[in-house]
Amino acid sequence: MASKPGILTDWPWKSLGSFKYVILAPWVVHSIYSLIIKDGKERDPVYVLFFPFLLWRTLHNQIWISLSRYRTAKGNNRIVDKSIEFEQVDRESNWDDQILLNGILFYVGYMILPGAAHMPIWRTDGVLLTILLHMGPVEFLYYWLHRALHHHYLYSRYHSHHHSSIVTEPITSVIHPFAEHLAYFILFSIPLLAGIFMRKSSIAAVFGYISYIDFMNNMGHCNFELIPKMLFSIFPPLKYLMYTPSVDQILLNRILFYVGYMILPGAAHMPLWRTDGVLLTILLHMGPVEFLYYWLHRALHHHYLYSRYHSHHHSSIVTEPITCMN
Repeated sequence: MASKPGILTDWPWKSLGSFKYVILAPWVVHSIYSLIIKDGKERDPVYVLFFPFLLWRTLHNQIWISLSRYRTAKGNNRIVDKSIEFEQVDRESNWDDQILLNGILFYVGYMILPGAAHMPIWRTDGVLLTILLHMGPVEFLYYWLHRALHHHYLYSRYHSHHHSSIVTEPITSVIHPFAEHLAYFILFSIPLLAGIFMRKSSIAAVFGYISYIDFMNNMGHCNFELIPKMLFSIFPPLKYLMYTPSVDQILLNRILFYVGYMILPGAAHMPLWRTDGVLLTILLHMGPVEFLYYWLHRALHHHYLYSRYHSHHHSSIVTEPITCMN
């Protein structure tokens, strides 16, 4: 629970307890009925596959939970070297609520959106459209939504519930109040709705996109590093392109690269090499950047700013390379 719970914190079916799954029963029964009664041309595989896909999402999450708890108990490559508290397990026991919400939105969207029915299994242009929309507007809007959720007003009412888990599990990624989940679903529905309205969507694009989001959420919160360091040694720029469980600082850099690429007119179509550009970068760093950094660093050691911000950096007596990022 958030420190100051806001409106729409609880899920609408919280009072149902373990009987909450009956919410999807009418649609599931109707989809099976339509599969049996209707003939070949009238049958829609999209409608029938919704329920198996929800089961797949549940299984996918459960596999990550089991793997993470096994690695946490084993103690290898743990990022936060602590055990999971029983209070956290109880707090995160409703992780499947977001799958129920996904199912409701699937079935309601199928009934009211004309382009949602009879989608093909695969359309290359639809898959590419989904990828590009996620890399562009969705990543950009997600960055600012996440920043807004860390504002003290929204953080205390919603997002603090997510950050109350110090030792994260894969499902910690989806432990949010109901209102916050609605915001996420609206955001991540942009590529799906665009494909449906443009008549370019496919079963692979819809189910693949949501499975990708599940995979990235689970991997990013699993509390053990599974990406070999050798990959980053062989190809260092990979750290700006790949999301890993211990990459929060690098993730911010990747988002800033995307944002800068979209809003700066000169960021696109750059050549591989320009001698005058390299020299300009070196001279600007040696001149105004070094000068401004010196005075910024001095300002951060003023007692007012130091006590509020910079003292956290100097709390490490024995420094490590990553201390400079804290």
